[in-house]
Amino acid sequence: MSTIYAWIALDLLPAIGPRTVRRLIEIYRSPEKILNTPVSEIKNLGILNKAQLKALSSGPDEARVKEVLQALEAAQAYALCLDDPAYPSMLKEIEDPPSVLYVKGSLDDLQPSVAIVGTRSPSHYGKETAFTLSRDLSTLGVSIVSGLARGVDREAHMGALEGIARTAAVLGSGIDVIYPPEHADLVDTIIKKGALLTEFPPGTKPDAKNFPRRNRIISGLCSGVIVIEATLQSGAMITARLAGEQGRLIMAVPGAVTNVRSQGPHHLIRQGAILVQGPDDVMAEITPQVKSILSQTSAFPIQSDEIVSLVTGAPLSIEEIALELDVDIPEAAHRVSMLELNGAIQRLNGNRFISRSGNG
Repeated sequence: MSTIYAWIALDLLPAIGPRTVRRLIEIYRSPEKILNTPVSEIKNLGILNKAQLKALSSGPDEARVKEVLQALEAAQAYALCLDDPAYPSMLKEIEDPPSVLYVKGSLDDLQPSVAIVGTRSPSHYGKETAFTLSRDLSTLGVSIVSGLARGVDREAHMGALEGIARTAAVLGSGIDVIYPPEHADLVDTIIKKGALLTEFPPGTKPDAKNFPRRNRIISGLCSGVIVIEATLQSGAMITARLAGEQGRLIMAVPGAVTNVRSQGPHHLIRQGAILVQGPDDVMAEITPQVKSILSQTSAFPIQSDEIVSLVTGAPLSIEEIALELDVDIPEAAHRVSMLELNGAIQRLNGNRFISRSGNG
């Protein structure tokens, strides 16, 4: 039994959710060990209910696991398991991270990132704000995460694609079930410059109950969530609540007081959410959080990074840096953003960068 097979088999067991899987993994260290341990021993732990014990006793649905693996291959997708080094580190921090993520595209260089969410029926102001804010943040090297829904989500992804950082779309359906279907062309573009991901196995339909679960992944992937136009009882507000529970920043864009969809953002602002008027507001808030993350898990030594040497004394654009290092623009944008947030380099007018040491 391969590790991926075991993870999927465990994830597909009925009644056993991400929290339970995580607790079992903390004890047994691997899905293979969990599946091969006598149920009587696991029962003695006292952490599983009758339905969960019954599911473990019945064992994996091998036909379904093989079906999932075949569907992934057909969709040119892959499974990313909780113990995989490539599993998003920020998502792993939440209380109930998905045991398995089904992915198309790449989740590399996703940090720093923010989520932009909101109504499916935005005003012209809402659409324009979502697009422009996403584009400007992406141009500054911040990846944009959203849920591929109509309205604000779509504009957020479209704006991000106009920038240079990555964008990730989180589905409330299987990786092979695009919803809404008219976003299929958008998905193709997102995959080239980021990723499509979901915790639901291939073939899963976009049932209403899936989307609140999906929302915790959107917030969990990011340093913060920005709400643009949302009613009080909306999925975007659920995402904001989950962000707060996960210790993420909650941000909101104010709107017209006559627009019912301004009620959500205005409520969040009254409750202490950060008021966002433009990308600078977001950058000012996420910088301390990202610095803290980097101090614990820096992907590369800041002082010895090639980019610092490259821009010492001579400012360069991200495109020029990418060309000099022979890397793609998203990777260059990610590294530049990390260095900027750490204070090793600084941004000049015209989105050019120079090392602080080389600039006096």
